[in-house]
Amino acid sequence: MNVSLARPIMGVLLLAGVFGASACRPMSQQAFAVTLPATQVGDFSGATPIEVQAQMSQQSNAQFQTVSYSLNASDSFPSQVDDTASGVAQIQIPTNVPTATETPIVRLPPSATPRPTNTNSPTASATATNTTEFILATNTPRTSGTSLPTLPPIALALGGGLDENGTPFPTWTPPASDPSTMIADHYYFGRPIADGGVNWVDRTYPYGGTSGGRLSTHSGVEFVNPSGTPVLSVESGTVFYAGDDASTVFGPYANYYGYVIVIQHNVTTFDGQPVFSLYGHLSQVDVQTGQPVSRGEAIGYVGASGIAMGPHLHFEVRVGSPYDFNSTRNPELWIRPYPRYGTLAGRVTDSGGNMLPSVTIRVESTRISRYAFSYAGAPANSDTQFGENYTLGDLPADYYLVTVGENGRVRFRQVVYVFPNRTTWLNITLN
Repeated sequence: MNVSLARPIMGVLLLAGVFGASACRPMSQQAFAVTLPATQVGDFSGATPIEVQAQMSQQSNAQFQTVSYSLNASDSFPSQVDDTASGVAQIQIPTNVPTATETPIVRLPPSATPRPTNTNSPTASATATNTTEFILATNTPRTSGTSLPTLPPIALALGGGLDENGTPFPTWTPPASDPSTMIADHYYFGRPIADGGVNWVDRTYPYGGTSGGRLSTHSGVEFVNPSGTPVLSVESGTVFYAGDDASTVFGPYANYYGYVIVIQHNVTTFDGQPVFSLYGHLSQVDVQTGQPVSRGEAIGYVGASGIAMGPHLHFEVRVGSPYDFNSTRNPELWIRPYPRYGTLAGRVTDSGGNMLPSVTIRVESTRISRYAFSYAGAPANSDTQFGENYTLGDLPADYYLVTVGENGRVRFRQVVYVFPNRTTWLNITLN
């Protein structure tokens, strides 16, 4: 079967990046910005320290912090190289989560960050400088005038880097494996996008997320790529369905995924349930129902069919019934991490053990800073085996300071080591 795109694109989305707009399930026509995830961290070894300057700005009803920094093209993040402009990149970061320091200028020491060895993600061009602007969505605006308590600098908390006198902080070595942080992983799947494309998960709209309340709860993950990018089967199996979803419905209503492929794989869950992968919003389908496929085989192409707002691959894992929109699981617990990278997962609960939705979690090392969000509710589900309600994948193996803040106070703060090539478990109990 060879099906081509012939569907309208719904909604409005702004993406200041390389590949244009992308997202699923709009709740309104409000324009918002989505970024490519920075899981591919630049190697800063031997580079000039980056100077970061912060200022506040107001957009819509949420506050953001605008951070400007100057860098050479050789030091820039791969996803930030798209033109030759002023040499100043601007990143807007949500301010509703605790920051490591409130000082207006922060100097980040040069440090070597491991890069995935199995992907040829975009690299810095030979041009002198570049300009990129993007926004990380917040869950709730922070009350004006409320400030969080000053925390020790992340370099002091985690070790590594230089102090103000140029003296190296102590560097921690990886700890011995702690059985309490280990779970029985089921990383059966590869990546649905080949090396050279964007084959890491978009962090602004992860599984169970709502992009700051702007979208409905996400049933899968996004791989933001241009239309026509080949889509690969993540594992061997048999094509359960290939075509449009006008009459055969896999979403909450018809024409939801547009051109879609569903594959039943030759693996099952620990309790024997069948496992399916779903590839939505395609521009073209190159396989037929009933056809056997192998891991890494091209099955179609990225598009923007169905309700997609811009080209991207929407990817899901379903367990049990392939037709049940509420049978999804978090793909980050099924797709194997990059070499020397790992996944952080666990539960966010109150003191009574009740799972808490839509909690913003800051995860930072001396090299990078990321945000995770606990699942907002259906159709997102915890893994039957693990019972998690948050994950953060593709983290370079390292020590991380995990922080949750609310209304000007720190409710959780703990250092954890994320081990490579597996999931590290961390329960977060909010005080």
